[in-house]
Amino acid sequence: MFLDLSLCFLVAAMAVFAAGMAASKQRLRSVAKPLGAAMALMLVLTAIFDNLMIYAGLFGYGSGALSGVHIGLAPIEDFFYAACAVFLLPGLWWLLGARSAAGTAGSGTGRTSRKDAS
Repeated sequence: MFLDLSLCFLVAAMAVFAAGMAASKQRLRSVAKPLGAAMALMLVLTAIFDNLMIYAGLFGYGSGALSGVHIGLAPIEDFFYAACAVFLLPGLWWLLGARSAAGTAGSGTGRTSRKDAS
């Protein structure tokens, strides 16, 4: 159950990422290495800290809704949160940046510096 839900969120995050790339005219080739590095870092950190927190007893999971696949003590579903963040945050950054850049494209012409105004 949670695996299906996690997959839906991952697909949605990837759609936002793709839309952000299109809106900001990014190329996959230019973002592939940073995206891969961010994904690797997030998944490693998730593996380390989720396992530590579960081992310490800070939280646990009922086995009924999980897929049963674990990395250490952490269920595979936990890793989808990190993967979603890696796709969602740059996608939103590009979407919101493209929107704000389009709204302020011609606003710089009337600005004067403090030195010019005196």
